[in-house]
Amino acid sequence: MADAQIEDLRRRMTEAAALDAEARREKRPATHKLAMMPEVLSMLNRNQYVSSLVDPDINLLEAVKFFLEPLDNGELPAYSIQRDLMEALTRLPINKEALIASGIGKVIVFYTKTKRAEPKITRLAEKLLADWTRPILQRSDDYSKKVFEEVEFDPT
Repeated sequence: MADAQIEDLRRRMTEAAALDAEARREKRPATHKLAMMPEVLSMLNRNQYVSSLVDPDINLLEAVKFFLEPLDNGELPAYSIQRDLMEALTRLPINKEALIASGIGKVIVFYTKTKRAEPKITRLAEKLLADWTRPILQRSDDYSKKVFEEVEFDPT
């Protein structure tokens, strides 16, 4: 049942992103994504669905990527969308397969490099990027166990 709910939400999120893009082309207000945000955040914050939320087969993260992507005219989405979705992503245990299937990592890298994003959004994106790349690179986040390479130097 949860998978069907998540699949339905993913489909509606994708439609909302497409409807907002069409509304912007027609010079109308694009409010479909903003209207869906309470429902999206409610689903992303449910602890009992966490494994289904990051499942690459359901691919809800791809719809989240559509919400975070820069708009057709190069503008960033609404600040509340960026902030709320990035904070929700920090609580999800996203693995390598989910990152590859959704492509959300590319959008997060964009937020770390762009000068147009608010500093808080940039910091959240940098934290997400660090959290996601650490297991891929097989690095520990425990700095007390970090090994420093020592080299002897003889000036003569």
